[in-house]
Amino acid sequence: MQPGQRDRMKYLFREILGVDVDQIVKQVVAKVSVERAKQVQKNSKDWKKYMSAEGGIVLLPGNVAGVGRKAPPKP
Repeated sequence: MQPGQRDRMKYLFREILGVDVDQIVKQVVAKVSVERAKQVQKNSKDWKKYMSAEGGIVLLPGNVAGVGRKAPPKP
């Protein structure tokens, strides 16, 4: 969709349906952010309980421990 079309669609939604697309997007983003924060908090608590039950140390296999790490730069 071209930028001009996007603005036209926003205008039409606002004028015909009375819907502010930008406001709805902001509300959805805020809602998703709050839900993700709640999930992170829950996961942190669950992880803390798990770590306590395992004696405080959990050894992960090498293929799991390296997930998300950047590859070392090649010379």
